Amino acid sequence: MTDVVSRRRLNRATLARQLLLEPSELGIVEAVEQIGGLQAQEPASPYIGLWARLRDFAGEDLDAAIQARHVVKATLMRSTLHIVSAADYRALWPAILPMLEAIRRQDRVQPPTAPRMAALQRRVRAFTATPRSLTELRDHVGELDGMSPDEVVWWLRRRLPLAHAPTGERWSFGRRPMLAHADAWLPAGEWAEPAVAVERMVRRYLGAFGPATLADIAQWSGIPVALIRPGVERMEASGDLRRFAGETGAKVIDLADAPLPDEDVPAPPRLLPMWDSVVLAFADRTRVIDDAVRARVIARNGDTLPVFLVDGVVAGRWWAAADGDRARIELEPFGRLAARDRRVLEDLGDRLATFVAPHEPNVYARYQRWRKEPR
Repeated sequence: MTDVVSRRRLNRATLARQLLLEPSELGIVEAVEQIGGLQAQEPASPYIGLWARLRDFAGEDLDAAIQARHVVKATLMRSTLHIVSAADYRALWPAILPMLEAIRRQDRVQPPTAPRMAALQRRVRAFTATPRSLTELRDHVGELDGMSPDEVVWWLRRRLPLAHAPTGERWSFGRRPMLAHADAWLPAGEWAEPAVAVERMVRRYLGAFGPATLADIAQWSGIPVALIRPGVERMEASGDLRRFAGETGAKVIDLADAPLPDEDVPAPPRLLPMWDSVVLAFADRTRVIDDAVRARVIARNGDTLPVFLVDGVVAGRWWAAADGDRARIELEPFGRLAARDRRVLEDLGDRLATFVAPHEPNVYARYQRWRKEPR
């Protein structure tokens, strides 16, 4: 008989693996791998994500790991920007590539023919041995097969492993990327075979977010279930997986040796950045966010707003405001907060304000328009 795992126990397992039950002493690379990478659309988010998880985290620690190329910012899961370890990038990119290649532009412009694309990739690989701006890249490729330089670059960025080189701006990266081919940018290494890459992705996901369903893995990765299932079956045949049933009867899988805390383990309040994967990494997100408040966290265009957790679930949003040369964190709860939880959150807010103030005291200011949007 298959054991049943409650939604609350799924929550505690995820929080433990995401280093959100108690601050971790892990180093930067180990922490980034443990939590399955850091969403990086907004330059500040990886820093705030690690601040929420690591004891005595200093932004300079992540700066140093980026400069040393121990971690890399690049397009990966769901065709979005992530910071992952250099080793994970080489291991996961081959699993992601078929999904990226299958994406089609809305204007339905067709890519160059295969021989022309292969020749172009070789030329751009040599050109991006040194980090290049998008303007430089567009000028280099020019028009091709009736496509504008913008259209050519759009296709290239979904076929070449291009890393983002730090630009020296706050949070290491600005909004205008400098791109370098990963083989030139990263330490020497081998790219994983596609089948091995899929298994690595399943293993990395379950270690960071499990137990979970195949649909959850597909949601996080952007890879269809049909491509994930063979990797799961190979892992199961080798004894690396265990199975559960969720409260709804859905089949849930997990790594055989992964921690599974009791559901009554305390979960302290936490502040999380925009696009934190804890909110995004599941097809069924009810282990961390109630369906009733989901629309207040994920905007109509997909912007996933900064939130706070109480007892392990999303209980409100937070916003930063500049206060002279300082910062102030404003809490926006979705319901009544217990006095103790509010005190803890206010203390966390004061500490976060001190952390962001030297870099961007009004961090995420451009997204505050969603505060006034009708729900």
